[in-house]
Amino acid sequence: MKKYIYAIAFLPMLGLWACSADEGTMPGTDKEPVVTVYTYAPTDPALNPDNDVTVRFATNSATTDVYYMYQLTTEVDAEVEKNEAAFIDKVISTGQKISVNGAENVEINLIDIHGANTICAVAVGNGGKTLGSATFLGLDWEQKKLGTFYIQQAFIGTKSTEAALEVCTTDPSLYRIKDAFGEGYSMKMQLLNKQGQDEDGVYTLFRIPATHTPWKVKLQNGTTPDLWVQDIGYWQGNASFVTDVTGYENGLYEDGSAFFRIAWMVNEKSCVSYENPSYFIPYE
Repeated sequence: MKKYIYAIAFLPMLGLWACSADEGTMPGTDKEPVVTVYTYAPTDPALNPDNDVTVRFATNSATTDVYYMYQLTTEVDAEVEKNEAAFIDKVISTGQKISVNGAENVEINLIDIHGANTICAVAVGNGGKTLGSATFLGLDWEQKKLGTFYIQQAFIGTKSTEAALEVCTTDPSLYRIKDAFGEGYSMKMQLLNKQGQDEDGVYTLFRIPATHTPWKVKLQNGTTPDLWVQDIGYWQGNASFVTDVTGYENGLYEDGSAFFRIAWMVNEKSCVSYENPSYFIPYE
């Protein structure tokens, strides 16, 4: 990574036991209670999408209460297979209760979930009770390299942060730069089955999904939107920009160093910069 060091020196799931397609289509006519469970990545930047999840409980007109809990998926599957009725009673007796007035959508956030878990919900009402569920995989990480992440952008200046290259313990093709943009602001790297080579060696290409940063940028119209990043392929809506050696790709070298050609975004389509690469350089 000599050229990068020189350059820096010169810087200024949805799963469920569900209802039929017709249930809930006629308000007030449902005979048995039903809850459908959906999961989403949280929009609150204070939450960690690796281990926190936003859950929506969608009920039908026969539902008066919802009880929910989460548990390791292997345990849930075993208990439901053995005795689903007993498991439903367990969710009611040990879970959290939400009162609803028929057909509603209720959202909650679940925090600090690790491993493969099933979020279970029981709909109660009209003398019946039924089970719904969705799965969520809470990610854990193993550190590979400590190092420094370097940025140079006109609107935030030159920055360097102590960071770490980590690999997901459940997906060997998923990496991240922990604290790339400061504490709590990590950036994921989904490795591709594609390699390139330059004077520094062989590197593996990867994708960068939308990632929050802690910064805002002041635009000419006087607004100060949040600044976030993604790879140029996502910005352009064309994966070929980053899935081949095009000059816009991102690369992870065998020694853990990496370069990032990222689009700095202020909304879904507006990129304020993509020219200056960023780098992760390990300490050793």
